[in-house]
Amino acid sequence: MFRPVKLTRVTIQIPEEHLSEVMAILGDLRLLHLIRVEETHLGHLGYVAHVDAALLSRYDALLVRINNLLEEFQFSGPAPLVGKTPRPNKVIFRLEEECTAVEKQALKVLEQRKELRSTLFEHQTLIGRLRLLEPAGLDLDRLNDLRYTIFHAGLIPEENLERLETSLADIHHSLITIDHKERRVVLLAMSLKEDDAVLMRALKSAFWDPLEISTELHGNVTALLERLTGEEQQVANDLAGLEKKCEALSHQFGGKLRQLREELLIGRQLLLAQEKFGQIDHTYLLMGWLPVSLFEELKSKIMKAGSDKALVEQIDPEDVREVRSGILTIPILFNNPALIRPFERLTTLYGTPTYEEVEPTAFLAITFLLLFGMMFGDVGQGAVLCGLGYLVFKKMYRYLDYGIILMECGFSAIVFGFLYGSVFGLEDIIPALWMHPVENISYFMKVSAVIGITMISTGLILNLINILRRHRYGELLSVSGLAGALVYWLIAALGIRYFLIGPPTAFEILFAKVAAGLLFVLMVLQRPVGMLLSRRKPAKKDGFSAPGIGVSFLESFVEVLDELLRYLANTVSFVRIAAFALAHAGLFMAVFTLADMVRSAHGSGFFYWLTLVLGNVVIIGLEGLVVSIQTVRLEYYEFFSKFFRGGGKPFQPLFDDKKQERNS
Repeated sequence: MFRPVKLTRVTIQIPEEHLSEVMAILGDLRLLHLIRVEETHLGHLGYVAHVDAALLSRYDALLVRINNLLEEFQFSGPAPLVGKTPRPNKVIFRLEEECTAVEKQALKVLEQRKELRSTLFEHQTLIGRLRLLEPAGLDLDRLNDLRYTIFHAGLIPEENLERLETSLADIHHSLITIDHKERRVVLLAMSLKEDDAVLMRALKSAFWDPLEISTELHGNVTALLERLTGEEQQVANDLAGLEKKCEALSHQFGGKLRQLREELLIGRQLLLAQEKFGQIDHTYLLMGWLPVSLFEELKSKIMKAGSDKALVEQIDPEDVREVRSGILTIPILFNNPALIRPFERLTTLYGTPTYEEVEPTAFLAITFLLLFGMMFGDVGQGAVLCGLGYLVFKKMYRYLDYGIILMECGFSAIVFGFLYGSVFGLEDIIPALWMHPVENISYFMKVSAVIGITMISTGLILNLINILRRHRYGELLSVSGLAGALVYWLIAALGIRYFLIGPPTAFEILFAKVAAGLLFVLMVLQRPVGMLLSRRKPAKKDGFSAPGIGVSFLESFVEVLDELLRYLANTVSFVRIAAFALAHAGLFMAVFTLADMVRSAHGSGFFYWLTLVLGNVVIIGLEGLVVSIQTVRLEYYEFFSKFFRGGGKPFQPLFDDKKQERNS
């Protein structure tokens, strides 16, 4: 918490014959962020390994087979856990054998089911077409035996029938209306065979929807329907029997196939990871970032697996040449307690901190819950949010983090609901432990401003810590450093003194003016003086150096003034806490007023309570969304902007459990 997990860069050299075993060890350890060797100086020397293409193709082919079986079985369920990471070159034989054993028992039944489904669909389609023609009592044999005429059966929109007659006026034809279906005409169109092309053009222009009737069908349409209906029923019965067999096979093999698939995915991912390795003759080279606490465990396991032929070394991140030169970025592995960890999603939406920065998730979690609770304080609605969050937590594994955040926000709303004395907008059920926002508007706005000053001050302090960690001491004199923080704190102190005690004395005002003026001059001069000190040669009298310094001075003056004004604007922005808390209470007042009007109109208590329930649902949905958005805005624009620069790289373990869950 507050800092990412301390990492070390690990370099592993392993003989080729032990590579698969070492990869299984790395898979069991999980927390290793591989580095592409080609991005280091060794990669520039050509020591880049290649994936075993033949073995990878076997994995891909087997994955297709298993996915096809799972799709046919329509098996669903949670992905099973793989206890021990498989060795890619060994496990493939067992996986292929077990998949083949399942296919021997299942493929024949699945193929029969597929054929019966196709047959049933064909019968149903044909029966549907023939039923459209049944009212005419057609004899297909007589129609097919016609020597000089040709017929087409189909449907056209009713409004196009007259136009079709007109377009066929120049040829011998017959249009027989059989039935009407949903504003369309079931039509039998006939013409001489020599005029078939003209007939088809006219039919298509009338938006013809043909009923394809095979020439292999014989006899009266009614008799055909009776025979086909009987065959359809027989096929449906046979298919039902096969469906039961497939369901039994799904229960028998579904779990096993999911297990095989997980092992297959892990082995395949291990193979693909070899793209990042280096290779020198028959020795493989692996590089990656690992938590310092796991290094000794990793080293002992690899040395044991490699029969002491392996070489495992670690280097402190600050001593890595590629890190100092900016080629490699130290990844960020978050280190937060379980209740704070879900807020890492909100942190990474803004950006990933660098390795030297303060990790802000803990500050985000605490302030987010504080701000949300203050703007959405209500015992009843907070309990509803807790219930919804618990439902998401239990039923939707992929949204587990959001369920926890929702429960925590609900708990915060409950706490502030007790402080405000509000239960579903009713303020006479429990006493307010602190205040009623509507009755203390001025006081609430002052509290909001103090919270804003506290959060902005915290951001400035965190920025000072980041400056010291990066050893950029020159930034202490900038508007975002210590000098700017002192000016802000000086102004904030005067404001707090004014509201708590009264107007400041003349000496305090004079001291504030002198101190702020000196700090302002120092901040304005920081950049131009830095430019002068960084010059290798003195400026020429008749050159263009002097104007450059002047422009830099002017830019610095404007930026310092803009940033100081932004500090004040950010502080005022926190007054929205009180504004949205009052809006929350105002919505309750509107709902109660509407409920009273409904009760007066209908004279029934049922409609009164129904209006209250619906009103609370609307408030929870609408106001909850708005308050969440405003809380995120305050966090990102007023708090994070003071110290969080981002630009870091997230830690990518060898196996990402969330990615595995998405793939499954």
